[in-house]
Amino acid sequence: MEVACLYRHRWDIEVFFKWVKQNIVVKTLWGYSENAVRTHLWAAVIAYLIKAKIKVVCNSSYSITEVATLIRVSALERTSLRELLLNKPSSSVNLNQSVKEISLFDIV
Repeated sequence: MEVACLYRHRWDIEVFFKWVKQNIVVKTLWGYSENAVRTHLWAAVIAYLIKAKIKVVCNSSYSITEVATLIRVSALERTSLRELLLNKPSSSVNLNQSVKEISLFDIV
């Protein structure tokens, strides 16, 4: 009976692990015991949910990954999260540049 129940819910379990692999970044584990792995995964899930909450509260148009990157990059700056997440910078790259660049295959 238990095997049949697990078999029925296997797709939910696979979808959950796929989501974890795509959204929760765990590069190296803190330890290899069951408790260490559980603690590390819970900490990663909590961090993800905090970033998602910050995105929602600030009503940001950035993705959660972009929010995480902005927080990581500007952690030592004195900028409020709201200001950081609401002001999407305009592109400073001018795509219509008329600069002649030297190509690797140009004859010098």
